[in-house]
Amino acid sequence: MRFVLILLYCLIFFEVKSQVYLYPDSLRQKLKTLEEKEQVLDLLRLAFYYAPENTDSALKYVNKAERISIKHLDTLGEVITYRIKGVVFYESNRPDSTIWYYRKGRALAEVAGQDLQIAHFENNIGMYYWNKGILTEALGHFYEAKKVYDLEENLYDKAMVSNNIGLIYQSLGDFEKALTYGVEAHDLRRAIQDSIDIMTSLGNLAFVYTELEEYDKSDSTLFESLKISDALDYDIEKSKSYSGLAGNLERQKKFDEAESLYLQAIALSKEFVNQSHLMNRYAELANLYLKTGRFDEAARVSELSLKISDSLQIRSANASALMTFAMSKIALQDQEQGYEALADYNRLTDSLFNAQKAVSLSEMEVLYETEKKEQLIALQEADLAKQKYINRMQLFLSAGGFVLIFLFGGLWYNRSRYQKQLDIQNIRAAEEKNKLKAVIEAEEKERSRIARELHDGLGQSLTAAKIFVGNLGKNPKSEEDEKFKEKSMGLLSKSIQEVRQISHNLMPKNFEGQGLIPALEEMEELINKTHQVDFRLNLSPLNLKLTKENQVHLYRIVQELVNNSLKHGAISQIELTVKEDEGTLRINYRDDGPGLSEGMLKNSTGIGWQNMTTRAGFLGGSIKLYPTNHGANLLVTVPNNP
Repeated sequence: MRFVLILLYCLIFFEVKSQVYLYPDSLRQKLKTLEEKEQVLDLLRLAFYYAPENTDSALKYVNKAERISIKHLDTLGEVITYRIKGVVFYESNRPDSTIWYYRKGRALAEVAGQDLQIAHFENNIGMYYWNKGILTEALGHFYEAKKVYDLEENLYDKAMVSNNIGLIYQSLGDFEKALTYGVEAHDLRRAIQDSIDIMTSLGNLAFVYTELEEYDKSDSTLFESLKISDALDYDIEKSKSYSGLAGNLERQKKFDEAESLYLQAIALSKEFVNQSHLMNRYAELANLYLKTGRFDEAARVSELSLKISDSLQIRSANASALMTFAMSKIALQDQEQGYEALADYNRLTDSLFNAQKAVSLSEMEVLYETEKKEQLIALQEADLAKQKYINRMQLFLSAGGFVLIFLFGGLWYNRSRYQKQLDIQNIRAAEEKNKLKAVIEAEEKERSRIARELHDGLGQSLTAAKIFVGNLGKNPKSEEDEKFKEKSMGLLSKSIQEVRQISHNLMPKNFEGQGLIPALEEMEELINKTHQVDFRLNLSPLNLKLTKENQVHLYRIVQELVNNSLKHGAISQIELTVKEDEGTLRINYRDDGPGLSEGMLKNSTGIGWQNMTTRAGFLGGSIKLYPTNHGANLLVTVPNNP
């Protein structure tokens, strides 16, 4: 049902009033009074009404609307028909048909030059990928919709897509961006004075405040939402508010109070047509039971959640319940079901990662912001053309007898034209630099997020699994059980070590809290532990003034140099010297390998020579390579200022 409510804002063209949904009989009576070519929109209104509850009736009306649209060459009606068909198939759990009609309709809208309809389809396609769990793909389509909605006056569309983008960032763990877009959606909905959507936004903001550990703001926001939902007797948002308050109590270890609110939320959710809400509430309660050691209840309730997600064909959106079920079964010594569920969880998370890694989250947001700047450039170019015309007319009118004015006007015109062109060039150059900088910064933020998820999420889950396996093997029933335990413990230990190594490569644990120097010391320690390479870090007394973001640039440069040394050959020693000289930071890198050339660096994996020089350039510095017959010798210099 949530999907239908969200999609309602995509159908502003319909001017659908609330009584349409309450009295479909009145629409059927109205159809009898209309000529055939005028029936399309009302047929689609009826199809939209029946979509969640009666697929056959919905398809009957939408198919009739399609036939009439094609017969009377009503392209707009045909385009909207495909959107409603997509909704009907979505509500009947037929995702392949859903996306097929969305894409077909979008293609027709593009041919017809219907930009607003294209935006609606982009939003619908984003919803499709969101429910498939492919979040970055969904985000890309939402940004495409937002680019059009930002140019329109309809506040419903703007609020809807901002809300969707905020929710995607919630799922991706970027709560600062989630807050930005969530507040934007909330403010727009306040302007519209739509109470139901205001409640939705309040619930979303409360969740973000909780993740940002601003619990007082979260609670006050949830109580505000509850007040509105009580006044409207709107159980769906009341259920969400109970769930949010329960989550805050759970974090304060007030488990009994949290359980009571979760149960109230579940009782309300059982009345909803769309069971995805109930699925989420069961998953939350199951996780609470797992935390408090009530493994029987955790397994039972998480299984209820999984049954709903399977019936809706959205298990990808319910990975947490799958992990809870697996851990509960292992704790209950039901090894077969537990490890089968754990394997399902790993397959599911792997498939989601593979589906999402092909899409660059940072590039989508940067592209959206860049295209906004390009619109500004286009406007400036239009102003320049207009100014040229005005200047020509002024010169023409003044030509007769006003030679001096003509000469001065010509000089002014040339200077003005040159300045305008220079301004445009500067805007383009600055935008290119900002675009590249934003991509790199977004890449670093994504590295940090993935590193935290690996360490805090998968790493902790593997550690918990290792503890469970260890406990299960205390009293082995046979030699075969003992071998199974040893093999499992070995595999888990290896997996934990690999996760830690990957997490460190993405972002060293010492970096976020302390900065560049502790991260380099950690690198030295890890490499020396291999007993294959002697890493020597020479540090002079330093007063680093670089921002944390700029320190990351320096760390990535050193990391790439080390990776190249280890990859390209037989080295036994690396020496890294960091010192400050008259306000300039100097990092000298040496190894005793076969030598290093720019060609080898350009062909290296990772960020490569070009991006190393780009990072140094951002800091106002440079990298110099000293050719040698034996070993590498590079000097990185950057100003030591914020």
